[in-house]
Amino acid sequence: MKKLFIHLFLIFLSFQTFSFSEDVEDLEINGVSIGESLLDYLSKEEIVKEIKSNKPTYNYLNNDFGEVYLRLSSDNYDYMSVFVKPNDKNYIIHYVSGTKAYNDKIQQCYQKQKKIVSEFFELFKDTKKQEGGGEYPWDSTGSSYAKYVQLIFKSGNAITITCAKFGKKAKKERNMDDALSVEISLKEVEKWLSNY
Repeated sequence: MKKLFIHLFLIFLSFQTFSFSEDVEDLEINGVSIGESLLDYLSKEEIVKEIKSNKPTYNYLNNDFGEVYLRLSSDNYDYMSVFVKPNDKNYIIHYVSGTKAYNDKIQQCYQKQKKIVSEFFELFKDTKKQEGGGEYPWDSTGSSYAKYVQLIFKSGNAITITCAKFGKKAKKERNMDDALSVEISLKEVEKWLSNY
């Protein structure tokens, strides 16, 4: 089956459907998809270095999954990241995300999020839609929060579209940007993340 490509453009997202997709394994963000080896993009040394450097940054990163940022050539993404199992010698991708900054334009982020969710839901009518959000617990000022919409496939795999707004302190101390992200993840990652 051909892949369903998801391209982030400067306006953020536009979809080109080349065939019907029944689950997340048939999706790509900037040419990267779940089930591929991260070794197709980075050397083992680069992967190990990224996993080690990112582990102390986020409380959810442990020996189950490590996060690796991809710096692939694209004018359309501010950044991308993937999750892999640190002990997997093939570094198979279990999660991929693309993020675009929306600094001080959170209402535009919400409008784009709504459009993306609508387009995804049209493509994946058999998914279950969940909405939620809340404050980030690490920001004691209470001014950093996220709003997400998640489409869950029968398999338990998911697509999550999130708008994140960060307070001035978080932006300064943690170098955070208000942003919209599209995440594609396997059930195993969803279960793992739900514990944090």
